[in-house]
Amino acid sequence: MSIDPQTLLNVLERAQNPDRLGGLVQEALVLIETVLSKLGEESVAMSFNGGKDCTVLLHIYAAVLYARHTNACQASLLPQPDDSIQIPSASSSTFQPPLTPSSSSSEPVVPPPPIDDQPSSSSSHATHHQPSESESSLPYPPIRSIYITAPNPFPELDEFVIDCTKKYKLDLYRSGGGMKSALEEWLNKGGKGCRSVLVGTRKGDPNDNVDVLAPTDPSWPQFLRVHPILHWTYSDVWDFLLELNVPYCSLYDQGFTSLGSTTNTSPNPLLKNPTTSSGWDPAYKLKDVTQERAGRH
Repeated sequence: MSIDPQTLLNVLERAQNPDRLGGLVQEALVLIETVLSKLGEESVAMSFNGGKDCTVLLHIYAAVLYARHTNACQASLLPQPDDSIQIPSASSSTFQPPLTPSSSSSEPVVPPPPIDDQPSSSSSHATHHQPSESESSLPYPPIRSIYITAPNPFPELDEFVIDCTKKYKLDLYRSGGGMKSALEEWLNKGGKGCRSVLVGTRKGDPNDNVDVLAPTDPSWPQFLRVHPILHWTYSDVWDFLLELNVPYCSLYDQGFTSLGSTTNTSPNPLLKNPTTSSGWDPAYKLKDVTQERAGRH
């Protein structure tokens, strides 16, 4: 079932509030709309791995697309492009791994698949998940997206990502393997013609020394990385998800505050609570946000 369109309109309405969160949402909407206006919707894709940050970004991106493709949105709520935002050239890039902030740029890393849904004929390390037009009530075209998994992904996270293909109308390429080879293959298949990718990196993440608009390094597959929530904090992310009632991965209700592989990620020890049924408080109850990655090892 598709996400309720009203929840997408709520994002546009929330951006009108003159508080911190409203300002952050508005900045993200304007940046995305500017990139879409300058490069074209068909040239923009999204990196989506099911984590809390890119879940925020996906919901905001879907709100922009919904506003572009519906008559149900008040003109005053429509995001407007900012002509002062300049698209940088490839020659201005400085090296950063292109997508997930916690990923290493070194090859190889393999699994997955399976997930039993439309395996990619081009690779034994990829599956292709497409939305059913008959089941979607969303007016925008399918969102081209890539999910480069951790080496040993959590089943709950995989399930959430695949569920989002239906909720948000994602045309998702899900790949194991190394990041560089996965990107090369995707750009020759489902990502063909893509010139920019929205990425949910935030300041405070590993490899966060990046601009809001940043071309990939010349030695990597070429596209523009767009970071609409770069200046959001951990608290901002949870304020957005909870206030706007955005669905998120169930692991965050089991004490996890940052998600990697099953082999290197545990619930955050600061959220241990033997009085709860699960033994853990949810991620949004973390008081010391500098300890977001305390469950990584």
